[in-house]
Amino acid sequence: MKAVSVQKNISVVGEYDVVVCGGGPAGLVAAISAARCGKKTALIERYGFLGGTATGGYVVPISGFYFQGKRVVGGIAWELVQRLEKLGAAQVELPKGHVSVNLEYYKLVAQQMAMESGVSLYTNCYLSDCIVEKQRVTHAIIESKNGTEAIRGQCFIDATGDGNLCYMAGVPMLQQTEELQPVSLCFIITGVDTSTELLRDCIHHNGKDGKPSCNAEIRRYLLECVEKGKVRQFGGPWFNALLMGNSLAVNITRANANATDREDFTKAECALREDIFRIVELLREKYPEFKNCEIVSSAVNAGVRETRHIEGVHTITLKDFGGEAVPRCAVAHCAHPMDIHSAMGAGQKLLSLKGNCYVPYESMVAKGFDNLIAAGRCISSEKEPYASIRVQATAMSIGEAAGLIADLHCITGAPVYDLPVEQLKQRICKQNFVL
Repeated sequence: MKAVSVQKNISVVGEYDVVVCGGGPAGLVAAISAARCGKKTALIERYGFLGGTATGGYVVPISGFYFQGKRVVGGIAWELVQRLEKLGAAQVELPKGHVSVNLEYYKLVAQQMAMESGVSLYTNCYLSDCIVEKQRVTHAIIESKNGTEAIRGQCFIDATGDGNLCYMAGVPMLQQTEELQPVSLCFIITGVDTSTELLRDCIHHNGKDGKPSCNAEIRRYLLECVEKGKVRQFGGPWFNALLMGNSLAVNITRANANATDREDFTKAECALREDIFRIVELLREKYPEFKNCEIVSSAVNAGVRETRHIEGVHTITLKDFGGEAVPRCAVAHCAHPMDIHSAMGAGQKLLSLKGNCYVPYESMVAKGFDNLIAAGRCISSEKEPYASIRVQATAMSIGEAAGLIADLHCITGAPVYDLPVEQLKQRICKQNFVL
């Protein structure tokens, strides 16, 4: 393959204490957290709205707030839920504690919280590179309709999901020894009759009377369709009510793909879009509840469950999730089972948490990178514990901790991997987001 060389003079369009890359659940909360500490904060987001996996990927409900009947996530994440509840746009589905939400209101409240906190938004901007001097990232390089620009920062938080900034900066990544979890293209349908037994009890993921979220009847039917060659592959299926309307968010498609590879991801998304229409047609033919349904929207991208993980100071292992280990500085209390989806077929492996399990601060940072923090699903973890960590409420807690870590770095000048841990613990306790 031939290579070309390009030289550019790039304008520095902003200088900040903290620069957050990615405006999904982890990045949104990280930016708010840093800004509320008084740090001048920039948030770079490739889309024109915030919320990432939820608002752009249609991944609902928001999972991971409750463990064994008790809420274990507070702070900014819970504030977001409460603000949505006041608007009638969120519902905490007890006893499981998942949160059903209207996605357009989520976009609005996320934007309001960021701007009220003083965060400078760089939306419709794609992170393309970074500049590293010695052991520090100095600039994030972004692309937009303005061309190529640079943002200078004292501390950087990678909340891109795929660990893009860390990868560009040269942070070592954990080797993938097993298949990645599959990607799914979620979508929204209207015109479904949800009053019958088929859907009535599964569109709210509350777990009442031990009822599962996955629709067993439709799953059996789709397995038969796969055997007959009528559909390629599927997962779940999961249907979820979107409040303030009669629409359902649907998580049912599945493809084996590496989302960090452009060609592979493109191929997968094209196949998934075909699958949406095949599956909906099968549902229309089989069930009266879907006879008049209509596909009204699909996610902006396929939802990605797993790609890169940094090689952190500490890599979370299955032993750490034995229910006994308590890290010296916990940044999140995990709540969701270890949920591993098969990349091929309709399989899913669920491993329950045996006790209280936590994310340690050391899994967010890598030695030799003084001012770079990972937040969200790119932190350092093995496959099984990661399958619990990857849900949105946990990602938000990790994001809030990332903002505090960035603040402490700016104040002390200490490398992010060697901060005064007792000071960090005190800050986390004060903010009360690890319950």
